[in-house]
Amino acid sequence: MSMMDPASLAMQMVMIQRQPFDIQYANQQAMYQAQLDAWKDIDSAFSSFSSALENMNKADNSFVKNSATPSEEGYINATASGSARHGSYDLFVKQLAQAQQEAITLKGEDLPTEGVVTIDIAGSEEPLVIDFGEFNKDGDKTITDLADYIEEFDEGISASVVRSGDEVSLILSSTETGEENSFSLSFDNSLGDYFHPPKTLTEAQDAIVMVGGEQGLEIRNSSNTIDDAISGVTLELTKAHEPNDKPLTLVIGGDSEASTEAVEEFVDAYNELMNTILKHTMTDYQIENDDGDNDDEDSVKFTKAGVLASDSTARGLKNMLNNIARGQFDEGTLYSIGIEANRDGTLKIDSERFEKALAETPEKIDAIFFGDNGALTALEKAIEPYTGSANSGNNLLKGRQESLQGNIDRVEDKKEQLDYRMEKTYNRYLRQYTAMQQTMMQMESTGSMFMF
Repeated sequence: MSMMDPASLAMQMVMIQRQPFDIQYANQQAMYQAQLDAWKDIDSAFSSFSSALENMNKADNSFVKNSATPSEEGYINATASGSARHGSYDLFVKQLAQAQQEAITLKGEDLPTEGVVTIDIAGSEEPLVIDFGEFNKDGDKTITDLADYIEEFDEGISASVVRSGDEVSLILSSTETGEENSFSLSFDNSLGDYFHPPKTLTEAQDAIVMVGGEQGLEIRNSSNTIDDAISGVTLELTKAHEPNDKPLTLVIGGDSEASTEAVEEFVDAYNELMNTILKHTMTDYQIENDDGDNDDEDSVKFTKAGVLASDSTARGLKNMLNNIARGQFDEGTLYSIGIEANRDGTLKIDSERFEKALAETPEKIDAIFFGDNGALTALEKAIEPYTGSANSGNNLLKGRQESLQGNIDRVEDKKEQLDYRMEKTYNRYLRQYTAMQQTMMQMESTGSMFMF
């Protein structure tokens, strides 16, 4: 009578015993891991959406975009904020702002070891004083050292050195343009042996732009960037007109394309988050494209249930977003300005209705999105507990991930306990089968004595 070896038999018995546990643990781990991956995906989508909201919800931001178009290039670059009034302006650039620049040329190579140069800076209470007795008492300083010394004062004057043939000059410049940043120089008489009288290279000058043509209303500014002349419009002057030149016309108008793009950015960010949640919470059903072109074969597709389809927290996220998107804000609803919800909760822009709102009540668009009771702030507040941002001290999404990781780890512990139990079971079977095999072999040899 032949018999399998005890080790194989013991192993076979162990495999039969452990198989249901192996299947159960593998299924549990796969399910928990799929749920964990889904929550990680949702967490990452929330982070992206939170960053997008933060970028959009800034005090000076506006979804109502205006354009500022000059009739001629080269003189003015202009930008208009959402609050700028539409209209046109004739502008004549009389002069550009410039910074004062003075050249002080050395008579030789050496600097004096005594005497004082005083630089009076407009708008500054204290003059800038260069005392050569202090600065060059050892007589070893160069013109470059002097330029560095002046730079260190950091008082609105910059200094550099220029060499022209045998002559060396110290160039002093205002760091800012305009008359209010001019300066004047005074030298002790003793310094005439070392320096030529200062030579003005450029005068301090304000920018002047005339509104209504060359003889119109004067706008004067110390810099070439003027942002308070026309409300909501920033002018950057780049070139002056010649006398008797024709003024240019600056047209401020609505830019519906840029406005739509700004709102599309919000809708895309919202939909990306909503689609991530939908992907993991869908039950078995067919999705129809809302574009209305159902002739397209791709417009209907079947989806299998998401791994979080029965998870109430995940479904709660969807409802929370839906409630805000359909909510009432200071100046009305998103729907009232042409932003509609699809059946699945994603958003779409009805271009015709949005452009009508843009043309008729642009201020309403910004009021609905921005401000303390705007859609962006409402969304920021609502997602805070899920992302753990700011001071919420809470992070539901991380909490879900940690608890699922805990479940995975517990199954891992059970697998280790099973391995330990099965090793003991294997050893027990091995002992039993080995003893049985020895008994049978004894019986076989005893039996063979009677074979004759």
